[in-house]
Amino acid sequence: MALVARSPAWLAFRGRVRAVRRRLAFAAGALLAALVAFAAGELYLRAAPPGDLAPYLTESDRSGPFRADPTFGVQYRSLDALAADNPGRLDPYLPLFNNPIAPPTWAFFGSSFAQAPGMLADTSRQFVPQRVIFNLGKNEPLAVRMAQASFLLDSGLRPERIFVVFIPLDIHMFAHHGMDQHRATESGALVYAPRVPSVGGGLVRNSRLALKGWTRTTLHLNRPFFPASALYSRVDPVMRADLRTALGGLAEATARHRVPVTLVLLPSYEQVLRGAGFAVQDSLTEDGRALGFDVCDTRAAFLAWPNKPELFIPDKHFSATGNRVLLATILEHLKAPDLPNPAEVRP
Repeated sequence: MALVARSPAWLAFRGRVRAVRRRLAFAAGALLAALVAFAAGELYLRAAPPGDLAPYLTESDRSGPFRADPTFGVQYRSLDALAADNPGRLDPYLPLFNNPIAPPTWAFFGSSFAQAPGMLADTSRQFVPQRVIFNLGKNEPLAVRMAQASFLLDSGLRPERIFVVFIPLDIHMFAHHGMDQHRATESGALVYAPRVPSVGGGLVRNSRLALKGWTRTTLHLNRPFFPASALYSRVDPVMRADLRTALGGLAEATARHRVPVTLVLLPSYEQVLRGAGFAVQDSLTEDGRALGFDVCDTRAAFLAWPNKPELFIPDKHFSATGNRVLLATILEHLKAPDLPNPAEVRP
């Protein structure tokens, strides 16, 4: 027996057993360390989630004015909630609600090209005194803009016409979050359901550490690899379907309240000065008209302007000249005899 224990074969076998034990011990230690690190990371992200993770947490502590909505994903809980989300902005317009003798009102919805100081709404307020100009001066996600317009109509606002202002970059919002990703938390915040993989999706949904890693890949987005610059040549069909869903919800609300809508399509700096294509405007024209909207594509007026750089300010918003050209184009468009409820105004 002693001879067997000292044989080279036995010694080699015993060495292999010891090596396996060391490897197993190392693997167990590494696994334990990984589990401890995972648990620590999970606890930390639950105690103090970073800002870039918060929009994807349905149990977020953030509060907001929203409730769940089957059409837009989110909708305002009440007029008071909308007012609280827009401190001081709604108050001047409250006399317009449920008022049978309210003055003729134009309501503007859109990005900063409509809402920011000195842009289209303010320019209309300056040069069209025959109309009350309604706008809240706040940029919202595109789906929220449509929900807001629908909610205000249901709450008693009766504008003579609604203007929904689009720039090409607006549509790129749907590359980030599709209509079916919009959610409202129990406390009313707007969050987004991330796209998750078919394998491991449960882990991503239930682990904040896994969710954090997944969002770093950008694969949680609606169309993660669609660059904004591509919109000038083509509109992704998934994003276009989301746009039609949002516009369809607005079309139902405005038809219900018999309020005409004009989609105002603005050209971008790249389209006016760099020769970029107009795929977004072409898609919006087709889809908007199919839904019964009036469409005002303003590209021709900007492309025909002799001094194109003067139409823009350094951040590529329209200058005062650009906004006057825009408003004059809209007013000329509204003179068309076949528009529902045409506005009798002059620039």
